Amino acid sequence: MRSSAASGPTTLRMIHGLRLTASCLVATFTLAGVAGCGGSDATQPVAGEPVGLEELSRSASTSAEARSGRFSFSMTMSLPGAEEQFAFTGEGAFDAASDRASFSMDMASFARLLGGFVAGLAGPNAEDLPDFDDPSGWQIDAVQAGTVSYVRFPAVADRLPAGKSWIRTDGKADVQGLDLDQIATSDPRTLLDLLKAASAEIETLGSEELHGVDTTHYRALIDPREYATLAPTEKRAELFSLVEQMGAQSGLATVPVDVWLDSQGLVRKLSLEISATKPGSSESSDASIAFELWDYGEDVEIALPPASQVVDASAIRSQSS
Repeated sequence: MRSSAASGPTTLRMIHGLRLTASCLVATFTLAGVAGCGGSDATQPVAGEPVGLEELSRSASTSAEARSGRFSFSMTMSLPGAEEQFAFTGEGAFDAASDRASFSMDMASFARLLGGFVAGLAGPNAEDLPDFDDPSGWQIDAVQAGTVSYVRFPAVADRLPAGKSWIRTDGKADVQGLDLDQIATSDPRTLLDLLKAASAEIETLGSEELHGVDTTHYRALIDPREYATLAPTEKRAELFSLVEQMGAQSGLATVPVDVWLDSQGLVRKLSLEISATKPGSSESSDASIAFELWDYGEDVEIALPPASQVVDASAIRSQSS
């Protein structure tokens, strides 16, 4: 029988639920990561020149298929009733040769906002709450190695055996309601798929240097319905239904996206700014997302956590049963 701290809507389940709410807001406008299309051997766009829809789609595929590189990401969001914005920021690297990727994410701002909300819902489980005001507890690290992931989440360190700071999971990690795989397998590179659903004419806005590389800044409109058509056949009906709900709830039919391409057609930066107001309401939800890529093709070394600091997720689950 599970302990009372692990039953019902525990604190960690609330954290996970709100994290999914944030993810779903982004996914609602982007549907990123659900569909995809192959690359192409056609000529890539040249920086400074106008690009078409097919060229932009090829840039997305080529960038996503890069063998190695580094990236950073940030997201801010304001919601009706919240006194301040919350944010995620992070950075990481990927290396196809070793089949590894890593990222670090700062969720301290989100934790502060979350603390007041969760405290009012926790009820008798209030003592099980992590410290939402300790920024160090919300600096999350993750390493992916093939199908295995490792997560370090200081806010839940007191649930781990002595001397352990990393949790190993192979796709079935639900530790007291916290879906570690949802965290460990998050990959902001899926945002590149947005570019495959661009519609209408693409604007050329100018040039900019990013991480020492000359780029051209473009702006396009993303059509969620078009993106749904790229999904596997068995998922299209579900996605079209989601798109319809999205339009009804947000009032948005298209989403503007800015993208910076280098002379090889590689995506160096992608950003979105969204302001959505539900029909019949005067309150809006605002979100901004930025994602940068650099060091394409450079040597990237991604180390696994020391074995002495790792505990398997299954061992933690058995402790809470």
